[in-house]
Amino acid sequence: MTALPTSLRSKRAINGLYAWAIHWGHAVLEVFPGPLRTLAWRVFLARCGRGVLIDHGVYFKYPWLVEIGDDVSINRGAEFYPGMVARARIRIGSGVRIAPNVRFHSAGHDPMKGELDEVAGDIDVEDGVWLGAACVVLQGVRIGAGAVVAAGAVVNRDVPAQAIVAGVPARVVRMRDVVT
Repeated sequence: MTALPTSLRSKRAINGLYAWAIHWGHAVLEVFPGPLRTLAWRVFLARCGRGVLIDHGVYFKYPWLVEIGDDVSINRGAEFYPGMVARARIRIGSGVRIAPNVRFHSAGHDPMKGELDEVAGDIDVEDGVWLGAACVVLQGVRIGAGAVVAAGAVVNRDVPAQAIVAGVPARVVRMRDVVT
C-alpha cells in the first residue's frame, strides 16, 4: 500500500478537525430551546428568514452555504451537506415544509477519478414545497414551487412546479390541482 500524498493527508486532517468542531457546535446547540436554537443558527447560516423553525437534531455541514427563506419548518434529523470545495449552495425558499430525516447532498465524488474529486451543483427548493420524510435531494436539482416530494424518494433531476414526485429515482406521479 502506498502512502498518501502530503496534500491529501493535510486535507483529511483539516476535514477531521472541522468535523470534530462542528460536532461539538451541534451538541451545544441541541440543548437550546427551539427559538434560541434557531436564533443561534441565524449567526452561522448564509440566510435565515423570519418564522423559521429548526427542530432538534438538524445537521448543517457548512452552514454558511445554506440559505433559508421565511416561514420554513425543518424537522428532526434533516441534514444539509453543501459542497465546500465547489461552493455548491443549498437554497430553501419560503413556506417550505421539510419532514424528518430529509437529506440534501449538493456535492458528491466523481467515481471515475482516482482521487474521487468533488463534483457539485446547487440545490434550489422553491417556495411552498413539501419534502416528505426521509427523501434525498441530490446535487444540481431545482424543485419547483408548490411541488411535493413523497417520503423516501430520491430526487436526482429537476422537479416541475406543482408536481408530485415519488420513487427511486423520483418521477412525476401526478400534478397538483391547487390554486396558489
